[in-house]
Amino acid sequence: MNEILVRKHVKKIMKYGIPREMAKEIVLTAYESGKEENIELYINYAIDLTYGLGFSKKEKYTS
Repeated sequence: MNEILVRKHVKKIMKYGIPREMAKEIVLTAYESGKEENIELYINYAIDLTYGLGFSKKEKYTS
């Protein structure tokens, strides 16, 4: 797992007011679940489930 990408995603999540430890947990779980593919999808879905911010509805994903 790339430490720089993890840090980038954690900082992006923290901009929405999510604590650092929770953001780090979300990113690490997304990496494990997605096997490093579509990480943003897993991150947005986890934020929606936890905080209800509606990120997965805003972005459209293509395969």
